[in-house]
Amino acid sequence: MSSAPLDRLTAALADKYRIERELGAGGMATVYLAQDLKHDRKVALKVLKPELAAVIGADRFVVEIKTTAALQHPHILPLFDSGSTGVGSQESGGVQGENTPHNSQLPTFLYYVMPYIEGETLRTKLDREHQLGIEEAVRIATEVADALDYAHRHGVIHRDIKPENILLHDGRPMVADFGIALALSAAAGGRMTETGMSLGTPHYMSPEQATAEKELTGRSDIYSLGSVLYEMLSGNPPHVGATAQQIIMKIVTDTARPVTDLRRSVPPNVAWAVGKALEKLPADRFATAAEFAAALRDPTATVVRTGFRPAAVPSRRGWLVTGAVALVTLVAGYLIGGRGRAPDGPGETQVVRASLGLGDSAAVRAIGNLRLAIDPAGKRVAYIGPDGTGVALWIRELDQPNARPLPETKGAFAPFFSPDGTQVGFFTYETGGTLLKVISVTGGVARTVVQDSVAQYGGGAWGDDGQIYFTHASRGLARVSPSGGTVVVISHSDTTRRIQEHDFPDVLPGSRHALVMLWMGSIGSNHIGAVDLRNGEVTDLTPGTFVRYVAPGFLAVGTADGRLLVARFDPKRARLLGTPVAVLQNVQQESGNGTVQFAASTTGTLVYQVQSGDNAGLTWVDRSGLISPVDTMLKGLFQQVALSPDGRQIAITKTESGETQVWIKQLATGAFSRLSFDVTNADRPVWSPDGQRVAFLATRNNLRTGWSRRADGSDSAVAASPPGLRLDEIALDPLGRYTLYRSEGGALGSRRLLFLRNGVDTVARVLLQSRYDNYAMTLSPDGQWLAYVSNESGRSEVYVRPFPSVDSARFAISAAGGTEPVWGRDGRELFFRNSRGDMYAVPVTIGRRFTHGTPTMLFSLPGLATQEYHRTYAVHPDGRRFLMLNTGGGDAPFLNVVFNWRKDLERLQETAP
Repeated sequence: MSSAPLDRLTAALADKYRIERELGAGGMATVYLAQDLKHDRKVALKVLKPELAAVIGADRFVVEIKTTAALQHPHILPLFDSGSTGVGSQESGGVQGENTPHNSQLPTFLYYVMPYIEGETLRTKLDREHQLGIEEAVRIATEVADALDYAHRHGVIHRDIKPENILLHDGRPMVADFGIALALSAAAGGRMTETGMSLGTPHYMSPEQATAEKELTGRSDIYSLGSVLYEMLSGNPPHVGATAQQIIMKIVTDTARPVTDLRRSVPPNVAWAVGKALEKLPADRFATAAEFAAALRDPTATVVRTGFRPAAVPSRRGWLVTGAVALVTLVAGYLIGGRGRAPDGPGETQVVRASLGLGDSAAVRAIGNLRLAIDPAGKRVAYIGPDGTGVALWIRELDQPNARPLPETKGAFAPFFSPDGTQVGFFTYETGGTLLKVISVTGGVARTVVQDSVAQYGGGAWGDDGQIYFTHASRGLARVSPSGGTVVVISHSDTTRRIQEHDFPDVLPGSRHALVMLWMGSIGSNHIGAVDLRNGEVTDLTPGTFVRYVAPGFLAVGTADGRLLVARFDPKRARLLGTPVAVLQNVQQESGNGTVQFAASTTGTLVYQVQSGDNAGLTWVDRSGLISPVDTMLKGLFQQVALSPDGRQIAITKTESGETQVWIKQLATGAFSRLSFDVTNADRPVWSPDGQRVAFLATRNNLRTGWSRRADGSDSAVAASPPGLRLDEIALDPLGRYTLYRSEGGALGSRRLLFLRNGVDTVARVLLQSRYDNYAMTLSPDGQWLAYVSNESGRSEVYVRPFPSVDSARFAISAAGGTEPVWGRDGRELFFRNSRGDMYAVPVTIGRRFTHGTPTMLFSLPGLATQEYHRTYAVHPDGRRFLMLNTGGGDAPFLNVVFNWRKDLERLQETAP
């Protein structure tokens, strides 16, 4: 753009943006680095070429581009702003230079604004490296495919996928100009040819784009992405030529060479997926970008793609099954008669992958706990589905087209099957505590097996000895007859080894051992263990957070970051025989309790839920339940958040490769930096009253204690608790007088609430100790009242007591279950959540006397992280919105099923080093 138009553009936008320099020019727009004056941030300001703007028209462009503004996805560069400026513009009213005649018409500038990303485009990287590593290329393609799938489901097609429009931010792809081509095409009303510009780059155009078809579908974007992946792998696009006309002719008439002809090391499933994406006919490509991503992610697939969402690679002799009826026919043949041998279908040596469609009305519900089970024979799945405003247990027979709810299972969680698959056990929260129940898979009356607060939240399993094993309220394993009766406690927590709980058991064949999650203070530090059911001895096997046995000799371990690992395993001795290796990624995990949503039958059938990831990350939620992202580029496995007193900074725990650390997010600048160093598994951060420091828990020298560091990182971490005190929680007095602690413990009643007078005491004093568990403590803004959670009634409820003297009567705030209490900053409200994660507000008065009103539910949303022992949300100082963690694991209308999965595992182990 020449200096005069640029000067006029700069003047027209002076109240909103300060243009600093030109970043480059492309076919449709000139890009400038600018400063967003209102939000004090760097942005990329893109201005359409004047000849293009003249054809489109300002008003139509602004209207059409609004359809893209709502797209929020971790791999989509969001649209911050758009508009027009110039004579007649509704936004600026026109701008004239001092030497310009009053009636002269200045050009109309059409612009849109996106985040400025430090990094490079995929085009720059390809120009430099020519070819990418296979793992890196596949990762980039699958993440872009995830973005495409999200946009397509929201009715937006990109139409211009190319390396230039894929930005790499710390190695993560961000798709730019999402929907801009669609907006331009719609706004121009088919007159784009008047500009002499093409909306698609020739090398990456789909055949239907090349032939100027008016109606495009998402399969056009899939073709373009397949072309980009082809180039990342081979070094060149699938079709090249001396002119654009030659390239377009080849796209329409020629078949691209198989990518393996150019690079033999490309895995077969990747090569097949690329070839399918590049089919000439849209109907021959993947139906959705999600299917393309699934095929690329699945290196173990060898035979069949089945069901609504094909997720595997067919062999040359494989066959394709689509639709509900075909899937039912396949599975029925697989299950009947020869057990695993359907006519003309896969036998016991072939791996079959299917998507088990459930539909929205029977979808798997997001409950923040274990929600899946499969019977030992692999014939039916139990899962947590909808029940009016709540949840209930549903059964899906794999040889039937529909799922069905079971009566008398309202509020169910953590299902498990009997050895013969005819009954299913589950847990509910009811008056009197957590109840363990059993019901027939055909329905009928659910009978209560265990009640009176004996059961815990940690799941159960049915041994082949006919006994039910479950996590006892004392945090160890216990057993009971399915008909009820005496409960026998088998194992206990071991604080000397930092093992606080034995959760989510899976009883091994012979009922001599049970696999468990060893809760060791935080999800990132959890391990997988084996409990000897004869004497309660515990063997630590491997890091991980959820485990299931797969016959005839494999351990399947879920991790906190949603990976599924497998290793050879001896079930008789309960010993690992090899190192776990990753076989799946993006399996839904729960940051609140560490469960990973998969189950395996004794016949080797795997069922699992894929994490959607559409909205995963930090989220603002207003009092009505309206969700808006905090930063669409900030993604990861987060566990707890704390908002600074002024609402400008966030302390957050993030887990990477099984290690949890505390990070600081600056809301004004977007800066994101690590705060905790030289310690392991740092988590549960809290802010000092002045907002200058952050206190947190962390482990050093096998001791989990309190630490504190300036939020700007200008000092080193210092101890924030007395020496030798093992901790599970830390809280700070809003007036700066006290520090509160919860001691580490496993057995019921072994955890104590403690306090320390800052600058006075050297030894912490006991604040509250009882035979019940007390936790999640937080002080009111005036420092006179303590809100906390106790299970003294048989289930978790929120209470308030005076502080620091807690001898007088306490006030019961919640009445039907409550966790995660947080005070409003003005002291007029107390917030809490229930076991489902529903948010409640209670009006309160504080001061010398405490009074409270009736709790009112503000919103109920699936997919928001919950955590029993420490809050996973924060309240903004204005009290009108909440900072929360969206797990990206909302309701799921389908599940993935893999038959003969053990064959994959055997082949994997054969090739393992």
